[in-house]
Amino acid sequence: MELSRGERLRIGVVGLGRLWEARHKPALQKMGRNFQIVAVYDQVARRARMEAASLRCYASTGLRALVERSDLDAIHVLTPQWFGLHAMEIAAASGKAVYCAVPPTSDPLGLERAARVIKASGTLCMFELARRFYPATLRLRELLASKIGPPRLILGHNRLFGFDRYGTPGPTTQLVPLPLSIDPGSFLLDWARFVFDEEPQTIRATQGNVMPAPDSPIKDSDYLSFTIEFPRGGLAQIGIGRYDRPAWGEATRFLPQPGFQVFAERGAAWLEMPDRVVWSDSEGIHEERLPMEPTVGESLNGQFLRLVRGEPNLAPSLEDALAVIRMERGVHNSLNEGRVASVIEP
Repeated sequence: MELSRGERLRIGVVGLGRLWEARHKPALQKMGRNFQIVAVYDQVARRARMEAASLRCYASTGLRALVERSDLDAIHVLTPQWFGLHAMEIAAASGKAVYCAVPPTSDPLGLERAARVIKASGTLCMFELARRFYPATLRLRELLASKIGPPRLILGHNRLFGFDRYGTPGPTTQLVPLPLSIDPGSFLLDWARFVFDEEPQTIRATQGNVMPAPDSPIKDSDYLSFTIEFPRGGLAQIGIGRYDRPAWGEATRFLPQPGFQVFAERGAAWLEMPDRVVWSDSEGIHEERLPMEPTVGESLNGQFLRLVRGEPNLAPSLEDALAVIRMERGVHNSLNEGRVASVIEP
């Protein structure tokens, strides 16, 4: 498809969960000169009807009915509903561009099936690897290129409370039980790959239940860490912990500080997502609190618009999503086999 600069991109939205409410609905409404929400679909039909009435658009009664509408240019797949990534296959077969916010590793086989259709049809496709577009990340990339040199080591910690699967600062999926290796793990794997700007070689992962909760509907670990080795000798070591322990009381104030230390050849930086960077070089220490305008949602949708218009863009691609799958499989293999796992394609 081709979209001229003056035309609005007509979209259909699949999945109206937390991510829609917190990130995409506000962004798309603010960017109304460039986007038109034509139709919505959700597996909860009443939710779709209510949202359609609010937006003055159509509420589709089925997934295929929405995706195959002739008055749509693109499909936003925002939540992992019962059909997984099947919406991407239908959209690709229908010639629609696709924006996918579902974690690639939540349905790797489904994504690989969709990838074959997408590649065969030449469908334009963007994946929401949002941490790439946090202000702190974008500023870090500038610093690595201009001030402190190539990255050598990342030490990071991401902490969640309760059964929040979304990390900081906002949601990535609906309220569904996902292992830490998928959310936020897969997004942090991509973030490390993005910062080093090269394909990883190996991954070693460990996990555990620090304090199992017998009444929890979620049976996976509450702590996960992984170490990624890159070809030029760089390392990234990231831990993810879930903390919801009333018995700890005020002691929770002393939990590991969430953030990421990045040591480079000529300096270092400390990132607190999404908007704070403290960095040092030969001239001293510098602290920056970065503006959150445009919002992450606006930045993401702006990149998708540029992709569809054929303009230069930073939109994460299908190849990026497939790389995340390879990395998450490396985590899975390392956990199962207790060894360092290769993530290089055979």
